[in-house]
Amino acid sequence: MFSDEFLETLGSWQKGWRENQDVRQLLADNLENTSCNLSEEFKKVDEICYRKRFLHHGELFEIIMVDEKNEGLVSWTIDKEYAEMFKGLHKADAVSAALFEHSPKNDEVIVNVCSLWKSPEFVKAANSYKVKKGKNSDAIMYFKDSQGEVILSSPLKGSEIIALTGASSPFDELCDRENIPEDKRDDLYKKLVDLGKFPGVLKYTSKEGTQRIIQNTIKIMEDKIASVQ
Repeated sequence: MFSDEFLETLGSWQKGWRENQDVRQLLADNLENTSCNLSEEFKKVDEICYRKRFLHHGELFEIIMVDEKNEGLVSWTIDKEYAEMFKGLHKADAVSAALFEHSPKNDEVIVNVCSLWKSPEFVKAANSYKVKKGKNSDAIMYFKDSQGEVILSSPLKGSEIIALTGASSPFDELCDRENIPEDKRDDLYKKLVDLGKFPGVLKYTSKEGTQRIIQNTIKIMEDKIASVQ
């Protein structure tokens, strides 16, 4: 079941594609083909999965208004904290970073990498592949299940976004707006820091705040569409 061809393809996927989408598609096709004979225990996920994704202007309509942007095979994770920190919180050409939460159906799961490493049979095959220096064995042994990786074919849905990145206005600007005197600001700032709140610092919004933003964005888009009809 864990052929050299499958292990080579899995390792190639885990090595990545440096944001070259043509390479990603080739790797995805190869992985889907070589994983088709895996038993069902490696093609299901019983946990919520997360994906961190930078959003760009040209795709917001599909993600938010259509509530479905298909991307083919992509990596998700069962580790929410890992997803949150993956590739940071800022990208120069992106509108925002978004965190998606999804409960996958079995027919969406291509490979559950976490479940592979729970299998003594797979661990034995991976170790054997490493000993004979199989192609991409270094990636397989380096990552193992450390990323909580699950490879899914699931669309991105605006309704499943649970966090967006954003920064509040600078502290002094907020104080000016509220007419807070200069001599009161140091104590106020210290209180905010003690509460874990840092004005002007990029961070994730709450789940509730995120969906309010999504609904407001939908309303704005609907109004714009209506105005040109």
